Amino acid sequence: MLVYAGYFLAFLGLVFLALALYIWRQGDADFVFDTANRSRLELEKETADEMVFTFNVPFRNRGSQQGTLMDVFVRPWIPKEQFSAAELTTKVTVASCPRSDGYWEATLFPNEKLEHDIAVIKLRFHSEGGDIRQAMDQIVDLPLNIVYQVVARAEWYLSKTMLELPMEEFHAAMQNGRGQK
Repeated sequence: MLVYAGYFLAFLGLVFLALALYIWRQGDADFVFDTANRSRLELEKETADEMVFTFNVPFRNRGSQQGTLMDVFVRPWIPKEQFSAAELTTKVTVASCPRSDGYWEATLFPNEKLEHDIAVIKLRFHSEGGDIRQAMDQIVDLPLNIVYQVVARAEWYLSKTMLELPMEEFHAAMQNGRGQK
């Protein structure tokens, strides 16, 4: 009788091992923001005390399962000690379902698509009671984190991608956008 119980337990162990291997092979979502292929910075709007810049970052789910991107936001790494001439606020939205309120709507992205979607990032600089052009002449290289939450087969997690916008790109965008007031 004990031998049969041992055979039964060994059989159950093999079934659990086969199930674990099956689940492991299923894979998961794997999102990547392709900062190396981001668009150039463009001056979208300018007033006496405000400048709004935009750029695009392609992203895609390169995993083997579909997944949901939630709570995507951009965090600037520019302390007041480094740049106090203007206040910076950021917004990010997905190009395929744009929003203007700064809220990233949780969206399910399939894995079958080889093409990518686009994250549209807006940077708004506001100078309190001053000349925004004069303030932006003091801009420094701007490091940014794209922070995002992934919900898929495995437990949800937060991830981030770092990119840096050089000050020369801000100056070039301001030069190119000079006639767009």
